[in-house]
Order: sequence, then C-alpha cells, then structure tokens
Amino acid sequence: MKRLSKILFLILSVLLLTHRTAVYAQSVVSAPDAYELSNPSGIDHVFIFKDFTDALIRTQAAIDKLYRMNGADSVLLADSGMDEWMNMDDNTGYILYAGGVRTTFWVIDYSKYKPQLFFLNADDDNPNRCRDTRLTLAADMPEMSYRTQYGSKHVIDRECDISYTTLAWNGEAWEDSLVQETHRLQENIVVGAPLCDTEFVIRVDNISKALGLEQDSLSSGIYTAWAVAAHPTTVTTVRGTEAENMRTNEVERPVEDTQLKGSAPLDILFKANATPTAKYYRWQMYIGNDMFAQRSDESHRYVFDDFGEFRVLLWVSNDECQTDSMEITVSVSTSQLLVPNVFTPNGDGRNDEFRVMYRSIIEFDCWVYNRWGKLVYHWSDPAKGWDGTVNGRPAAEGAYYYVIRAKGADAEPDGTYHKVTKKRPAAVGVYQLSGDINLIRGDKK
Repeated sequence: MKRLSKILFLILSVLLLTHRTAVYAQSVVSAPDAYELSNPSGIDHVFIFKDFTDALIRTQAAIDKLYRMNGADSVLLADSGMDEWMNMDDNTGYILYAGGVRTTFWVIDYSKYKPQLFFLNADDDNPNRCRDTRLTLAADMPEMSYRTQYGSKHVIDRECDISYTTLAWNGEAWEDSLVQETHRLQENIVVGAPLCDTEFVIRVDNISKALGLEQDSLSSGIYTAWAVAAHPTTVTTVRGTEAENMRTNEVERPVEDTQLKGSAPLDILFKANATPTAKYYRWQMYIGNDMFAQRSDESHRYVFDDFGEFRVLLWVSNDECQTDSMEITVSVSTSQLLVPNVFTPNGDGRNDEFRVMYRSIIEFDCWVYNRWGKLVYHWSDPAKGWDGTVNGRPAAEGAYYYVIRAKGADAEPDGTYHKVTKKRPAAVGVYQLSGDINLIRGDKK
C-alpha cells in the first residue's frame, strides 16, 4: 500500500511538472507583429507574419540552441545566447531551447498565401433556395499548413465574412436587417435565404483582418429573394369604453386588443404580416383535430361564440416556397350567469342598476314585471340593465319579478328552453331563470 502511494505521488509530481513546463513553454517564445494560430496540434506555436521584412521571434530567456525542423535530423542553426531571431524561412518549423525549456514553432509569410478573388455567384438554381442560398466563390486560395517535428501535416482553415440584407420583424413591421456571418473560406459557402432582394458581399480573410491588412471583397450582384416568412398578429375587438370596462358586469370581458382568452363572443382580426415575397395565404381553424373554417385572405376576421380552445394555423407561400405552420391559440370561457336580488338606484354610483353578472353569454333576454304582472322593462344585452325607471320616471320601491332566458357559448346547438323537471333538467349553457328583484332607493351617501 505504501509502495502504491509513492508511485501515485511520483506520477502526480511528473504531471504537475509537465503542466508547469508546458505553461512556461507557451510563454517563452513570442512574435509581436504576427498572428498566432490558436490551439495548434502537435506544436507549441504557429506564427503568421504579413511578410518577413521585419519578422521577429523573441524569447524571454537567452537562446541555448535553435534547430530547423527536419524530423530526427533537425539542423542546428544557432547556439549564440541571443534572445531574438529574424533570419527565418517561410513555411518552416523550428525547435528552440531557451532557459532550459524546449519550444517548437512554425512560421508563415502570409504575403505568399493571400487569396486572390475573381467572382462570387449566388446560385439561383439551388434546390434548397427556400431555406438557404449557395454561394460559389472563384478565387485562388493557396493552401496554408504547418507540420509537426516528424512531418504530420495540418491544413490551416481560413475564414471569411459574408454580409447581406434580409428582413426582420421589429414588433410592428418588417424592416431591413444587415446579416454578418463568418464562414470557412472555401469554394462553396451556404448562408441563410434572404427575405428580400439583396447582394452578397464576401471579405477575406480572418488572418488578413488580424494582421491589419485591407480585406479584399467581392459582390454577387443583386440576388432575387425566394424565401417567404410571416409574423401573424391579432387584434381583438374591445367591448365598451375604458370607463365602462372598469365597472363591467361581464367576467373575463375582452378589454385589451391583445386578448385571446375570455368571455364570448371574441371578435378577432387575424393579420398574416407576410414578407413581400408572399402571394398565397392559408388559414385553417380547428377545435381539437376538427377543422371548422378556412380562409385565403391576407387578413380575416372571425367571431368565436362557441366554448372551447381553438387553434388557428397559418401557412404563407409563393410559387416556390412555403413557411412552416404558425399557430395561434384562442380560448373561449364556459358560460356563467348570476342574478342579484336587490339594487339601489339612488345615484351614488354603486349598484344603481339591476344587472346580471355573466360570462360567455351569446343570447340574452330579461323581462321585469311589477306586482300586478305588467311589463315595466325589457332588454337583450347582458352588458346593460334596468336603471329603476319606467317611462323616464323613478319606479316605486319594492319587489319586482324578472324572467331571464339566455344561452351561453357552451350551449349545444339544439339546446332549447323548456320546463325543467327531474326527468328533463336544463341543458348545459341554457339559462331559464326567474325570481324577485328588490328595488331599494335609500339615501345617497
């Protein structure tokens, strides 16, 4: 057990020393004016200079020995004790010993590998043009690579910047939006399909940019957009004025034009808000898996006066492309009807009218009779009520008799008013109510 502990301790010590040496090795050699490749494989550093005119390698400790990489037969170049090195060859690797640390690095003269651009084409025949755009770059792109000490080759990927204009939804409308993407520099480059006519511009490359050199660029010319998009929105009809909505007797009444849930009827305007490439619109409305309506206009209005949760789906297309389905959910509440037994029309702003409290009532009638059975008031809008007057004059205090017939959004289509018995109860969503309502004026406070 003690022997095993000593072995583990030695292994950890070696690993720690190796880690410290590796960290130190990364900082022994630097190239102030070069672009350094991040995380090269099998070598400590890859330095890319814009040219070798003033290319300089600097060390933190005096150079003990410097070799040119050549596998097992690396060539000794210097053992002078200097801390700078300038006499480098392009596309060459070196092994340096300084301060007791071994460092490997590769150097490249970028001026010999800078791409030359000829033309950029946006492929109009791309079979996937509804989703993306295929760019073809004609250019002379000399390969850049480095090798490890024993000859393992690694090609250096270069990147380019692609920019073009598309459309973005700003919350109210589509507006121009500049897209800037970075891609691997190669002959074929795939970018997202634009939503408007645009030109694609390519700028090369990331190393040129990092070295502070001017990036060469090419334009594709104007490309005709095929892709289509939409951003459906809704406008719900608000019932009543702001003042009325503050004292409404309707539960879950639509009081905001963004409301998609609440008391029926919900009168909603649907807008596709499609991009200019759109030509055709398909709206489908479902309850569960059953479609009950379909529309083909860019915008359309529908009144939801049935109870339930509804799905409204939209597809937008042109002769080539179609969007994925976009879904809006509308929820209509179950019905409810509650009747008070007293009201106080004394002008104090509280309970001044005989009104029902309701939700999702789509058919309504209420009749009020005096003690002799004479009709004194009738109304058919559940949002309204009786103010306690007859022919414009205050009605006498006392008990009155009301009869209400109403249907809710959750009533069956064949639901009828009938005499309610144990054998024939009232249908769901069908209200047949009657009773006394007491008119008490009292004093206004």
